[in-house]
Amino acid sequence: MNALLKRLSANPAVQTLLHRESGLGNLSATEEALLLAAAFDQDPQTMIVVKNNTYTAQRLQERLEPLLHDKALLFVMEESLRVEAIAASPELKASQIEVMARLTEGEPVVLIMNAAAFIRYLPSPEAFCAHCFDIHIDDEVDYEGMKRRLQESGYTRVSRVDQPLCYAARGGIIDVYSMNSEYPVRIEFFDNIIDSIRLFDVATQRTIRQISQVRIIPASDILLTDAQLDEVEKQLRSTLSRQEKKLDELTRDTLRETLEQDMGALRAHLGEARLYPYLAWLKDHHSISDYCSDAPIILSSEEEVKDAVKRIQEETIIYIQEMCEEGRMLPKFTLFREERECLMHHPVISVGMFMNIKHPISSQITTLVSSELPFQQKIDAITAEARENAVVLCVEKNDARTVIEALNNEEIAYVKDTADWSRPGIYVCDLPFAEGFQCLLEHIIVYTRRELFPQEKKFVRYHSKFKEATVLQDYMELNVGDYVVHHQHGVGRYMGIITRKEDGRHQDYLRIVYRGNDELLVPLSQFHLIRRFVSKEGVGVRLNKLGSSEWEKTRRKVSEKVEELAGRLVELYALRSEDIGFAFSPDTPMQREFEDQFEYELTEDQQHAVEEIKHDMESPRPMDRLLCGDVGFGKTEVAVRAAFKAVMDNKQVAFLCPTTILSMQHYKTFIDRFRDYPVNIKVVNRFVPRKEQNQIIQDMAEGKVDIIIGTHRLLSKDMKWKDLGFLVIDEEQRFGVEHKERIKELKTGIDVLSLSATPIPRTLQMSLVGIRSLSQLNSPPSNRHPVQTYVIERNFNMIREIIQRELARNGQVFYLYNRIEDIYQVAKELRKAFPDIGIGVAHGQMDREDIEDVMMEFNANKYQVLVCTTIIETGIDIPNANTILIEDADRFGLSQLYQIRGRVGRSSRVAYAYLMYRPQKQLNETAMKRLKSIREFTQLGSGYKIAMRDLEIRGAGNQLGLSQHGHMEAVGYDLYCKMRFFGDMIAKVLREAAVSYIKWDMNRSITECYSSKLPSDRQGEVFHRYILGVYDLYERLTNEFPEVLFESCASGGGRFDPGMLYYAPQGWTSDDSDAIERLKIQYGTSMCYPLSSIGSHVSVVPNHQVFRNTPLHTRANVAYFGTFGYELDLNKLTEEEIKEVKEQITFMKEYREVLQFGTFYRLKSPFEGNETVWMVTNEDRTLAIVGYYRVLNGVNQPYSRVRLQGLNPDMVYENVWNHTENYGDELMNYGLITSDVTAGEVPGNVTPCTDFESRIYMLKGKKVQEGR
Repeated sequence: MNALLKRLSANPAVQTLLHRESGLGNLSATEEALLLAAAFDQDPQTMIVVKNNTYTAQRLQERLEPLLHDKALLFVMEESLRVEAIAASPELKASQIEVMARLTEGEPVVLIMNAAAFIRYLPSPEAFCAHCFDIHIDDEVDYEGMKRRLQESGYTRVSRVDQPLCYAARGGIIDVYSMNSEYPVRIEFFDNIIDSIRLFDVATQRTIRQISQVRIIPASDILLTDAQLDEVEKQLRSTLSRQEKKLDELTRDTLRETLEQDMGALRAHLGEARLYPYLAWLKDHHSISDYCSDAPIILSSEEEVKDAVKRIQEETIIYIQEMCEEGRMLPKFTLFREERECLMHHPVISVGMFMNIKHPISSQITTLVSSELPFQQKIDAITAEARENAVVLCVEKNDARTVIEALNNEEIAYVKDTADWSRPGIYVCDLPFAEGFQCLLEHIIVYTRRELFPQEKKFVRYHSKFKEATVLQDYMELNVGDYVVHHQHGVGRYMGIITRKEDGRHQDYLRIVYRGNDELLVPLSQFHLIRRFVSKEGVGVRLNKLGSSEWEKTRRKVSEKVEELAGRLVELYALRSEDIGFAFSPDTPMQREFEDQFEYELTEDQQHAVEEIKHDMESPRPMDRLLCGDVGFGKTEVAVRAAFKAVMDNKQVAFLCPTTILSMQHYKTFIDRFRDYPVNIKVVNRFVPRKEQNQIIQDMAEGKVDIIIGTHRLLSKDMKWKDLGFLVIDEEQRFGVEHKERIKELKTGIDVLSLSATPIPRTLQMSLVGIRSLSQLNSPPSNRHPVQTYVIERNFNMIREIIQRELARNGQVFYLYNRIEDIYQVAKELRKAFPDIGIGVAHGQMDREDIEDVMMEFNANKYQVLVCTTIIETGIDIPNANTILIEDADRFGLSQLYQIRGRVGRSSRVAYAYLMYRPQKQLNETAMKRLKSIREFTQLGSGYKIAMRDLEIRGAGNQLGLSQHGHMEAVGYDLYCKMRFFGDMIAKVLREAAVSYIKWDMNRSITECYSSKLPSDRQGEVFHRYILGVYDLYERLTNEFPEVLFESCASGGGRFDPGMLYYAPQGWTSDDSDAIERLKIQYGTSMCYPLSSIGSHVSVVPNHQVFRNTPLHTRANVAYFGTFGYELDLNKLTEEEIKEVKEQITFMKEYREVLQFGTFYRLKSPFEGNETVWMVTNEDRTLAIVGYYRVLNGVNQPYSRVRLQGLNPDMVYENVWNHTENYGDELMNYGLITSDVTAGEVPGNVTPCTDFESRIYMLKGKKVQEGR
């Protein structure tokens, strides 16, 4: 390797580094590593290389290590103080201490660090060295003094040393584990004399060998003397006395308590990461650059490092502000050393992101790109390159044999196990380079496995699949001879395209032949009426006959079969309500022994759920229970205990999963939990060979299998059971009604436990859930942390930085992009930015098997980034994926964002969610609040807070059938939609009438959905199924008519239900004709929705909802608050009213853009007094519209003053109402004077004209007065 570095020494880029000059730019990681190594080899002096983040620092160190071995040191720190405070990594801290100790020894090294580590406060080198001490045998050392010194150096006292950075003391012996030692050290004292020093094994505590001396380094980077502690405490007390005056009593008490606890921890030398901010209160500060005096500092690249420093400081300020508001920190915003101070007294070499065009300095070192050429062609290319270059093939073991065999077959000369970097030829060796490169000036080419044997990546084209037919996107997809289905005429055979001439024009038609050789010609413009017919293998296709009623009969038969299934379900649920189940035995000693083997203590919720389930199982009535809880809250363990109880009574258990991956995960869990018991557990999915599946089925029928875990395969007709007694269904909403009910029909008396991963289901094709009982798990595991959520503008450099941050800790990333047409382009951009990692794609138009394959590969860490749609809302548990980026997050509903964010944060690591919106997109106040609220709802298990009424636990249902009420309670809308009654009717209207907007009221209350056929504890099912039916109808219609805007009523339609918001975004706040109430509704709604999405109807003709004699102009003035709509009957209006309506519509059209998209201000709230005032200004503040409303209640004054906002203080504004003129600052500080002749008490002896008045003030900017 030294020979390679010697060859590179004359490279102009290396010479630039040796002369401490800037000018290099656009360096790849391998190129930078080679240049640094060559420069260090020529002039072995310590160099500091600063990268922008941990990932880029790690990549550089990985490429430097083969070249410099232990001379390449990595020194990185957590980039977020927020994360470090709640989840500091002891391994990372230990490696930092070890590097600092190496630096104090003075040997030359190349130190690579991230920007966060570069500017962090550290103890001075002198203070660090003072806490390092050497111990020799026969030294006289005070035993108590050494324990005190270890405590001051940050070591944690334990009873038994089993990890670094801790010590134990007992009876004249001190065990200590210092980071600079491979093994812990046992120091034995004879009085105050060191008698022996031994290295010992952590696991066995036995001696490995004796040594004569040992060096112990600190265990913390918070090393404060008593004088420094006094200095910090003095500063805190001074600041606290000033800060207390600004705080309320509760916050003040919290702050005092926090400071007292933290000062106690500092004086106890605990060295916890959360205590780092207190270093900022010291006068003298130091950083890592002080440990390498005079060492050149290389900023690579300078632009990225400066951006990283700026971002770290901005994030820290936000963090401190939040902590101050909570009373957990004093306001000290400078928690890092200034960059210029870190650079002082050091030569600085700047590497640019791009090459300097004026004075370009190029190393001519390039990274090789993997090609898809066959291996033999690559060998031929290498042979040609070796004529003028030293070509080094860096491969190991099996790859080396493949390469050598290929070279021998071609009789190509090569040299094995060594490389002469100065002579052309082929060299085969096992040098550990991360990637291949070419040095053009030195005539060197290096290949690695990455270029010689690139991994094959499988890309799947997406397509949609239907049960009986496939929608055609293009008539070119049809082949002559294909069977097709016409919506009205049934099954025929496609025979090609023919052209006919009609009315002098040529028209193309699809020619379809039916039984009896009847022909149907379908214009190409109507090809969407045709679907390709797909039937099961081995089933013949029967053509329909044109002009007959055969097709209608077929459709009617299907409807009858659906109704027959519904009847069977009614009977089934009626039967299940009887006492026909198996009463399981009470717990046995073996059950308790099995439960005691669980390594964790159950939460209170888990214990309660287990007791409820066991109580149900011991009853003769079949159990039908839903267990709800976030991922990781312990649902599987509850199911495992119930399964064990069933097996103990010789009953078979089936565990049904929606995906192959989940079945494999559960199989591993069950195998591990039942490892000490004679329980036969099998898994059935598509990865199990057919022969083995047949054997498992046979064993199931004979009773040899106790527990079987599987996917839809468990529902096959050939699956036989000897004595099935317990069924567990995971993610039940992902199975169809027929699937679930089929297995229930097999044994009507079995107990059923349904598991739900989240209380907010987003898989909206939900099937029947027969909920009788509900158990909830609300307590999170002790080692789980809330997901850190950020709202950011989309920026690709930021995206790259975020992904790099996760890759730096060997994690994985979800990248959610919800538009399938562009998703592969997004993946391509990411592959270009990250050529050395795996990037997968998953979306809903791929086959189920293909999606599972991608997810399995992602779970196996083949892919580090998964670009996906919302298909990941429900899925497998991938603990290693702890960062998610969501594009266009402002387009998602609140509950959906919560569900998507739940894909990460499933391990003890801190997870991150980044909600991105498009650059330059003007997010108004309310849209921003929606994103802000999901950022604030980070607490674990807060799904119940986000969804006011949960779709799976509120106990609701539906009565549906031909007449809406009858014997369809147990069916649900899933089957109802399959019968295509109501759905077909609506679809027909939308299709024929070309409707673009539809508003409907689906008014149902829980009392209306009462059913005497159900017991009192199941009444909620009816309303629940009604809601599910509404969702399914929306699902079908929104998929079939994506261009149509659907909207639900404000009250009866439950428009603020999370599921309803997903399908029917809000268009009108209310059609309540009472103007006062509507004003309150709109004012409140504007807190969470943009004005452009808010509107109300103006009810011109009084109806039963009008409780006040409100004049027409005030009703219109209320409706200007958002989108404007009229509800009127022109036949009932007078000429004067029609004229007024026209004027109002004209006004709205003229100022619509300002009213909906201008800058909006709320000035007075209808909930706080009898006046309501809002205003809106245009972009250049030359126009302001003020809405003023007053309820007349006898206490009004003739005028009111309203202080406006958002005006240009130097502009003169004309009030169009009374033609007065005022400066903007007068209107904002003194106020707008409103005058109202109707103010005051309405006489009681006359019919009032109104008790609610309003006025719209127009303020038009005329000129800006200079030099006022």
